[in-house]
Amino acid sequence: MSTDWSDPTLECDLVMKGGITSGVIYPRAVTELARTYRLRSVGGASAGAIAAAAAAAAELGRGTGGFAELERMPDDITAPSPAGGSTLFRLFQPTRAAAPLFGVATAGMGSKGSTAVRAMVLATLRWFWWALVLGALPGVILAVLAGVSGGGGGRWAGVAAGVVLALLGAVFGLAVSAAGLLGRLQGWGMCTGMAGHGGKGAPALTPWLHKRIQTMAGRTRPPGSGEDPVTFGQLADAGITLRMMTTNVTRYQPMAMPWEARGYYLDAALWRRYFPEDVVAWIEEHPPTSARAGTTVKARYADLVRAHARRRGLVPFPAPRDVPIVVATRMSLSFPVLISAVPLEAIDYGRKTNQDYKAAAEAWLTEHPEGSTEQALAAIGASPEFEPNWFSDGGLCANLPVHFFDSPLPSRPTFAINLGQGAETMPEDEKTYLPNVNQAGVLRSWHGLRPDGLGGLLGFAMALVTTAQTWVDNAQLVLPGYRERVVTIYHSANEGGMNLSMPKPIVDDLAARGRAGAVKLVDRYAGTDPGGTPAAGFENHRWIRMRTSATGLHTWLGAWGAGYRTPVAGATDYADLAGSGAAAELPSYPLGKAQRARVNHLIDELLDLGVDWGADDAVTKGSPRPTPRLRLVPEEGVATFEAPTVADLDAAFAADAETEMMPDGGAGLGPGGGSGGGRLPY
Repeated sequence: MSTDWSDPTLECDLVMKGGITSGVIYPRAVTELARTYRLRSVGGASAGAIAAAAAAAAELGRGTGGFAELERMPDDITAPSPAGGSTLFRLFQPTRAAAPLFGVATAGMGSKGSTAVRAMVLATLRWFWWALVLGALPGVILAVLAGVSGGGGGRWAGVAAGVVLALLGAVFGLAVSAAGLLGRLQGWGMCTGMAGHGGKGAPALTPWLHKRIQTMAGRTRPPGSGEDPVTFGQLADAGITLRMMTTNVTRYQPMAMPWEARGYYLDAALWRRYFPEDVVAWIEEHPPTSARAGTTVKARYADLVRAHARRRGLVPFPAPRDVPIVVATRMSLSFPVLISAVPLEAIDYGRKTNQDYKAAAEAWLTEHPEGSTEQALAAIGASPEFEPNWFSDGGLCANLPVHFFDSPLPSRPTFAINLGQGAETMPEDEKTYLPNVNQAGVLRSWHGLRPDGLGGLLGFAMALVTTAQTWVDNAQLVLPGYRERVVTIYHSANEGGMNLSMPKPIVDDLAARGRAGAVKLVDRYAGTDPGGTPAAGFENHRWIRMRTSATGLHTWLGAWGAGYRTPVAGATDYADLAGSGAAAELPSYPLGKAQRARVNHLIDELLDLGVDWGADDAVTKGSPRPTPRLRLVPEEGVATFEAPTVADLDAAFAADAETEMMPDGGAGLGPGGGSGGGRLPY
């Protein structure tokens, strides 16, 4: 097997799915692709975000052994840990309060049937003996008293009642104790990612990941020695785009990182519970440069909010270029209950108190154009309310963000690695699947449900959660232009997932399966002469994308033209707003005279184009199925580090983005404003 990663002939993008320990599939899949392709854009969610960060770092350190380091990762994580067990298992170190829950939850891992049950019972006795004893004590006392007093049938009835009460009391004591510990979880997770109970010198997840990223990127000095952490900006300077998903559960919102949003702050002391010291110190030393210096009211209001944040000991979240990639990775992999969510602070301008503060502050700033920030703080008196926003697993809403990096007509393939279940009954050569004909991959997976008993109810509940989590991803996976570039790697119930204690043979099998999936992608999309003779897979993929894009545009143009020409009672015709001779007063977003004339001309051209495209079915006849539709979706607000520059984007946000997270500075939004909550932070 070649170990030459020095000079790949092609370029690709890559997106990887979340799956907790199923991420062991990815290292050798990535290194196999990297022999033929230079990784230009990499993305993922949850465990896929770990793989994406590692892949991007290895690409950055391609010339210094980055991919060789990544190739060794499956061996490294199965090596014995100084704390016992494998390195993989010891990466997850619970807090002291969560240690009993973690001990019971992981006791049966790696075992089956009665062996697993016995291990969990013994772990329960070890960790919760005091709760069992206290809960059972009243029943034990009753049984003893009944046994030493009285006689006949009543005596034995009393003993039996005491035994039953003791059993019920033990269960009750266990339940109360477990519930109390669940309520004390830091950030709703047993592990913070930092050193915890039982670590005994073994590296914890986040410091271990940070060190790996640094090493793969070619940073030779150990973390904490003064060497800068790898950031999104450093990757961008090398032509590498990294993107990953996280979920702002406070706002019910998936967010792609690194985001352009301003207005987030962090408590550095609290963050030291989640991240290594050098990472937090970097953030403290690299606040975002304010593009709002000046004398405008909005610029001065931004300075005022920052001053309030400093008074609370808050540090502004860095600009996109300066975000360490380990921070975004950790914010993406906060698997609920296992790994704690990460908090940032922000101001909710949907709250009337914050709206009132903003109005009062802007009024004072308007009346005192020469007033300083310190004078404003003293004069206004009140302050805005910062509230935590909790960021959890990126896979909650987009576990396989296959849409990352897509363009209507791709110049390079965007591969995706999907994870599937059911490998128990599959022959080895079928555990990796890549569609190789246009009709393949169109069917969605079925998951049988049985409406029987508690197991059936739990299965139905899990199906509901999984559907809510993955329906967007799954809908895209069967579309032409998507499905043919997604390789699915299957695993069984004892492989990946929550199996933190997988033995080396299983990890090796999964890693080999990842490599086999990558080989299929390379064979189909690069062929035998990479960069020379066009490969059948990529040629076909590009043609399918052209056909599907054109078909979607045909449908969209038809709907646009129909809507333009349809009169609506009580509303100005679209033709009077824009188009040939349109001169009606515009309700918002006004246009200058020259600009409006140009808009009118372009609208006419669009209408003519729609007429031409709708004249026949040449574009749509025989197009790939199912037919995709073009639709408007919200801008993700993710930093691209491309034109326009970051400075340009900062300037564009000067009016509102840092403090408001709202499009209009707060008027008419939130409770009492008539339009729902505050602006999403992009």
